[in-house]
Amino acid sequence: MNHTFDLFINEDLSKPENRVNVALFGMLQQDWFRKWFLNQLNLKTDATVYPSKGCNNIRPDLKVTHDDSTLAWLEVELGKDEEQIADYKCKLDAEVKAIWGRRTDGGDFSLEEIADYLEAQVSHPPQTAVYIEHLYKLIQVGLEGHTRSSKRARLSDEMRDHCLVIGLKERLQDRLMFEYGNEPPQVGYLKADTTASPNNRGFSLGVYSPVAKKSRTLKVISLTAGRPRVYFPSLLKLQRYLPDHYVEIESYASLLARMGLNIGRFGEAQRPSLPLDAVLEELDTLAECLREIADHPRATLDSELGI
Repeated sequence: MNHTFDLFINEDLSKPENRVNVALFGMLQQDWFRKWFLNQLNLKTDATVYPSKGCNNIRPDLKVTHDDSTLAWLEVELGKDEEQIADYKCKLDAEVKAIWGRRTDGGDFSLEEIADYLEAQVSHPPQTAVYIEHLYKLIQVGLEGHTRSSKRARLSDEMRDHCLVIGLKERLQDRLMFEYGNEPPQVGYLKADTTASPNNRGFSLGVYSPVAKKSRTLKVISLTAGRPRVYFPSLLKLQRYLPDHYVEIESYASLLARMGLNIGRFGEAQRPSLPLDAVLEELDTLAECLREIADHPRATLDSELGI
């Protein structure tokens, strides 16, 4: 056994971020994943990655070595920490790379991209498939639970010209409201806005939810960072946040299933997705489903009563 690695073995697993780190280290034992992961970071694909005791009294999450030399240090965050990365770059003996939560956080790589890659995996042995699902869910739940800015913003000009947004506007007409702020959408309407961010290349469509305590809004469709995929809530999330929309949810889930997405197999915090092209082909039916969800009469009653 090689005892030369300065392994760190005392992770506090009560923290979601550390659970992701440990699971990510485990996933790196798969050659196909490790090579892809290192390639995304522009590092040698035959390098070794492991949790280290650190250097100069600081300890980034992962160390990358090759031929007994340190190639890089990796810091993994569910959010972002620019000050920490700047400090590491001043004190460490090799390149420092940031793996932050989402693409829009501006790191060298993101957990969101790792989750998307894992979601697309097929035809692995059962044990590997279980571990892929394990890491995928840890990332999704971690990102969902991580505190992000609650500020909303208007859609950028770029996103208002996006083919999906234009298509929904043509079909929903005056039911689609381009608003921002934290006020919930009115019953019968769908609110189009995005999370305030530096590049503002997102889009989400929300309907009134009597269960969402803070926002009174459920996002029923979204785009992230201008990527060619469309994201949807899981069936569990729809059932929780729209508890009386039985028929409307069934119609929505059935439509997505016909398009190749079974939202019933995902956890509440997960964000299943479809290629943009597949969604555009069913835009007429999708818009009708969204209108029916927004129009549900029980939602109107709850809104009037202030429930």
